[in-house]
Amino acid sequence: MPAAPKKSPTLEEAVSQGDWASVLEHLLTRWRAAPHTVLAERIDALGRKLAADTPAPKDWDALAGKQDAATLTALLAALLDKGSVKARPRLEALAKWPEDPRIDRWVASQFADPPFTSTGARPFWTRLAPLARRLRDARAARTVLKAHKGYDPKDDAEAFFAGHVDRIRAQLDAAAREGELSAADHRAIIHVDAAMREAEPVAPRKAGDAEALLARVLAEPGDDEARAVLADVLLEQGHPRGELIALQLEATRRKLTAAERKRERELLQSARQELLGPLDEVLKPDCVFTRGFLSHAALKQGNARGLQRAIQKTAGHPLWATVEHLEGGGDYDVTTDPVMKSLRSLVNSDVRTQDLAKRPGLESLAMRGALDQWVELAQDPGAFPTLRHLDIFAFHWWAPRFLESPLVSRLERLQLRIYVSGPSVADALPLFQLVPTLKVPDLTLRLVRNDSKDYSCGFRFVRGPDGGHSVHLFTTRMGEPYGELVGNDLLAGLERVEQLEPFKRSKLVLDLRLGSRAGYAVMQRVGELGGVLAE
Repeated sequence: MPAAPKKSPTLEEAVSQGDWASVLEHLLTRWRAAPHTVLAERIDALGRKLAADTPAPKDWDALAGKQDAATLTALLAALLDKGSVKARPRLEALAKWPEDPRIDRWVASQFADPPFTSTGARPFWTRLAPLARRLRDARAARTVLKAHKGYDPKDDAEAFFAGHVDRIRAQLDAAAREGELSAADHRAIIHVDAAMREAEPVAPRKAGDAEALLARVLAEPGDDEARAVLADVLLEQGHPRGELIALQLEATRRKLTAAERKRERELLQSARQELLGPLDEVLKPDCVFTRGFLSHAALKQGNARGLQRAIQKTAGHPLWATVEHLEGGGDYDVTTDPVMKSLRSLVNSDVRTQDLAKRPGLESLAMRGALDQWVELAQDPGAFPTLRHLDIFAFHWWAPRFLESPLVSRLERLQLRIYVSGPSVADALPLFQLVPTLKVPDLTLRLVRNDSKDYSCGFRFVRGPDGGHSVHLFTTRMGEPYGELVGNDLLAGLERVEQLEPFKRSKLVLDLRLGSRAGYAVMQRVGELGGVLAE
């Protein structure tokens, strides 16, 4: 009876046994199912680890024919050692291999730094083309696209390379826009990283260790274990970020003492420039740091060319990698750079709305200006795939179509700011009739009289866990004549809300900042309906 085939180890088993070739195969399987640069980086690192224990291939073709992923890094390093003619069949052999980010990155490096530029080497590039067409690694795709920008159309060789890139531009653009790393893949990476660190011989820490660990944190901002290791190294060096990381990581496990919170504030005040580097020059004072790194920031505003150039100069800086929330115009170069891998929330961005609609991972968005294109975008099921919170301006004539769109039905929170002009708010009142039919659990209809000074009133409808609603009425602070107008707007809207069956017995809460007669009338009416003033 033939012996049963040997069962391949699971990822956990391979890691515990130090079977790095099997670990590599597991990570490749995950990458092929859902390519991500974080997985690709680990595959690259494992390839180098295995190559260090592998002698240079004596028979390149024979070794390549086995298609053993453990030998690929060594094969790629030696692929060009016999010149372009010998490299042609090697490229053909490589095209038969399963997809691998190391192949993608090697191919991209040829476009970034062409090894052969003579017309006689054109057959080499012809055989490289099939490998280029199947690029899936985001970093490799960006490398090729960046190289394309630098090609000189007047140079025959570079014009030839540009033609190759032009033919696969659509695939490269798609590959460059990678999605989110899954939770399962993230856990696998943490597990593999921990095992690889344990397998490495312990050596005295050097200044270069901190640089490498910092690069790792910025390459994978969600890895708190990497931040903890960096904190240890930086604490030894007396760098303030080390103490800040340690304090803020501890805050995720327990409530900090008053002394610890005070020390955290001192670090943020005294070491801001050291923590932000060149970003310090272009950011407003109110920055938020999370687990030792910048997470929430607002760009300085102004028309000075010097400020605009300074912001553009910071685009692509690695320290942007941990920023989750960014506010302010002038952000186009910063926001659109691939380094912004953590970005989840934007306020008043200069990036086109239709481009933001394609951005993966965007969960919260606030934009100025009432753009009619919102109606069309909101009908597209592929637009804003992860958006949960939205705050935009609208005109009353297209607001109903927007409110009834598929996008609104997917939101958790929406604030729609409706422009109001003239003595009456009547044009906006029909919108209240739609509220009971909408699925969004937290909806604010804000009637805006002056958007530059934010003279407005609003109605926030919040659905509770029991299905009941509360209605929060509010105004911004202002004097006359706007106070009288806004007070009357609030009364008109309240009258319409009273007519809606689901809200007749809702809890009313009023946050009033008006001193006008209309303000007093609003307080009186809310009291008659059993409402209360906000604390």
